[in-house]
Amino acid sequence: MPNIRLVPVLAALFCLVAGAQTVNDGAGISVDLGGAVVLHRTPVNYPFSARAAHVEGTVTLELALDAAGNVTDARILSGPLELRKSSILSVLQWHFAKDISSTTRQVRIVYQAPTGTTPAPPIAPARPSDPLEGRKVEHIDILGLPAEARTDLLPRLNVHEGDLYSTGSADQILKTVRQFDEHLSAGFRADANNSVVLQIAAPGAVSTHPDAPKRLNIGGNVQQAKLISQARPVYPPDAKAAHLQGKVTLQALIAADGHVANLTVLGGDPMLIPSAMEAVSQWVYQQTLLNGLPVEVMTQIEVNYTLSQ
Repeated sequence: MPNIRLVPVLAALFCLVAGAQTVNDGAGISVDLGGAVVLHRTPVNYPFSARAAHVEGTVTLELALDAAGNVTDARILSGPLELRKSSILSVLQWHFAKDISSTTRQVRIVYQAPTGTTPAPPIAPARPSDPLEGRKVEHIDILGLPAEARTDLLPRLNVHEGDLYSTGSADQILKTVRQFDEHLSAGFRADANNSVVLQIAAPGAVSTHPDAPKRLNIGGNVQQAKLISQARPVYPPDAKAAHLQGKVTLQALIAADGHVANLTVLGGDPMLIPSAMEAVSQWVYQQTLLNGLPVEVMTQIEVNYTLSQ
């Protein structure tokens, strides 16, 4: 009798392991599930910028699972900053076996930059002429930060009130601001008096100035024409192997400086969504002006995946 009772247990274990998905992660990536069985998961892609800069390391995450084994939450415990986003985007789509449901699990994603020739980055069209070039910066407006953070940030900026605006200084300002806090947006605009204002804002911050930028809703085809830098999405290897084609639809909030500030998934196959979000989050648009002032834009973006790519 004891031997007979073992048969269904062994059979169940065999089916569980046999049903686990084989995933082709990006080159140089290995995933350590800590002995857990995952029924299906999206692949982990190596961010182009990190791979090109030879950024390597291990990202350790803690995952919270619901009763069905789906990942409901994830947090980074350690790992290089440049590799964290791609890890989070992937693990949120994972589904573990039910025998470890309603628990927390730790997983490790190891990134090792492949040797050989680094692929060429996407070619960005020439930047359009900037109407603010050479004008004096009359005011620096910092929104949504406490006084202590404002005092800490201001000395780090390479532009001060009274300096002349240039496209190069605008690029450096955004880099400095994102290094201070990756959630901040920054951009230059002309106010009602045609003076140049540097505006730095935390998410959700609202300006009380009467000439402050507003938000426009613009169709996807119209906004597409304003792209000045477009990272190409990487076709997930397991999706291609499964002959999976489809469209990922995203709602994008584009900050007044032209960078993508936020993305919301409206539809698409879970195997394709992380790749689309990774690429679109790097897109840069020409500023949209309303009465001569840069404004935020809400638009819809469709990323198509076809096997002919």
